[in-house]
Amino acid sequence: MRILPFGITLTYFFALGRSAIQQFNVVSILGEGSSLGVKYNNKVVPLTPSPFPLFTGTVNENSIDTYNYVSLDEAGNIISEEGITRTYSKDISGINEVFNRTNKEITIPDFPKPFKAMFPMGTKKFKPLPDNVIYNIYANCDKDTYEYVSSEPFIVGHSLRRNDTPINCTLTIISPDEVFQSSGTVHIIGYGSRQYKKVSWSLKMDQKFRGRKALKLRAMASDPSLVRESVTSKLYNAMGVPVQEGTYARLFINDDTYGLYHMIDNLNKKWIRNYIHGDNNAKVGFCYKMDSSHPDGPYSDLRYKGDEYTNYGGVGTYSIDEYEESDVDPNDESTRWTSLINFVKSYDNWVNTYGEDNSDMAIEELEKFLNIEETLRFMAIESLILALDNFWLVMSNTALYYNPERNNYQFIPFDFDQVLIGSHGSLIKTEDYAKDCFNWANFNESVFEHYFTNNLMKNQQIKQRYDIILAIASTELFTNNVIGPYIHALASLIEEDVEWNFEAMDNLDISYDGYLHHFTVEDFEDNLSVNQENIASSTDTYNVMDWIEVRGNNCRMSTSNVNVSINKNISDDVEVNTEMDDDTSNSKNSFSIKITLLIIFSQLIYNLLL
Repeated sequence: MRILPFGITLTYFFALGRSAIQQFNVVSILGEGSSLGVKYNNKVVPLTPSPFPLFTGTVNENSIDTYNYVSLDEAGNIISEEGITRTYSKDISGINEVFNRTNKEITIPDFPKPFKAMFPMGTKKFKPLPDNVIYNIYANCDKDTYEYVSSEPFIVGHSLRRNDTPINCTLTIISPDEVFQSSGTVHIIGYGSRQYKKVSWSLKMDQKFRGRKALKLRAMASDPSLVRESVTSKLYNAMGVPVQEGTYARLFINDDTYGLYHMIDNLNKKWIRNYIHGDNNAKVGFCYKMDSSHPDGPYSDLRYKGDEYTNYGGVGTYSIDEYEESDVDPNDESTRWTSLINFVKSYDNWVNTYGEDNSDMAIEELEKFLNIEETLRFMAIESLILALDNFWLVMSNTALYYNPERNNYQFIPFDFDQVLIGSHGSLIKTEDYAKDCFNWANFNESVFEHYFTNNLMKNQQIKQRYDIILAIASTELFTNNVIGPYIHALASLIEEDVEWNFEAMDNLDISYDGYLHHFTVEDFEDNLSVNQENIASSTDTYNVMDWIEVRGNNCRMSTSNVNVSINKNISDDVEVNTEMDDDTSNSKNSFSIKITLLIIFSQLIYNLLL
């Protein structure tokens, strides 16, 4: 082996740097065992996994005008070619392309924000995930544990018991300008959603990805539009209600292709600190998840049931989710439930004392422990999207959070797989429900009495503020003129993945016999425009934009006489800094840049040493 002087090596390296060295980076979506190459000028050059499913390589060619990527067998023969003719430019070397997908620069429009900001919704170190990127996630997991979990989302012999066993994995996340890899775990999440063959997953990473060590991958297995959850999160954000946001991701676990997912933040301490408190080091209060077992119960109804903590925990009611370890006594389980009991007891006292009182004193006493304004904004969106498995209707898929910074409680919504669809055979009435923007959740009080919301809305001042919020939201936000361009931008982002996603769901090769819908591209496209014929014939199920049209019109009509000239918070009227400094550093690209330079440099040195 010849050892070249470092100066000569650098001289040669930079000399070659001035010649035509082309770098190619492409992500395989063909699964484990696949191999890719680049084809140009009737030549095929195999690429190297670095790390899989990213394939990279360099070509020393005077001129490359067009190229495409090909799938290769072990002997280097072409198995298939992507149906795309690509044009080479100097910018290509810095992009991680995706096999058989065009490079896109989609601008996702923002929504207007008609109300005063109440929370920072992120920080410089914990910004919202970019919504115009499709990530590629490959989890190389322990085979035995993965086979066990994927085949038994519910533990055999315990039909109601979830199998939340964590699976050890190496996680690789790739975007057009990022390559991230970390050890970590995955586990199945959700309850009703795990009845589908395509389940939802939680990712926990040992290293930080964009400031976070955890992500949720929502399967969207019951949504042919693939946009319902994104639209809902965007609406809450526009209303100033903290919510987990995200983008899309293609998911591969071992040799299984799961398809397209909605990749969002986990509701954890990191998210709470940054989204609600705007400080990565903030003290976190107690967070309880409300998960009612509807329709038969029990319900997390927020009623006071005495001071004994055992009256509140258990399947189908409340679960303790996040808190500071220093705030509990590890030898006293009751200390984890004190905050929840304080809230329901305070509300019970308020109802008993001020339930029939519409004075300012009633509001002043309630705002001492409840963020009334955030609650009403939250409920207004639930009314517009007709949330069938969330707070107002069934007291579920919602977190009650004690905010120690403000010494009051607030609600955090999550999981939106039954929204923007109509009644869909739920607890609400079957006729004219789309016209009822105020009492839609109270159709059958004999099944579940809405103790919390009924007593809240009895107060005239609170009801008046709710009406104003609903009127403004339905006029300035919940319209197809606002939401339509957002949906169309998302559709443009994912259109090349729609059919692939539905086929991946149908062809998922695991032993679990979960439910499948067998959606088509036509089902997806039907949700992208308003169809008056469909609206006229619909009774319990609507496409997304049809529902926005129907519900928006009805709620605008119902609130047409509401005076919205005074749009002032009924509580928590505080000043909040929502400006996140633009981080212009190249830290997010550093790993990709180092990988690319290392590959180029290594190949050049290798050639010199031959």
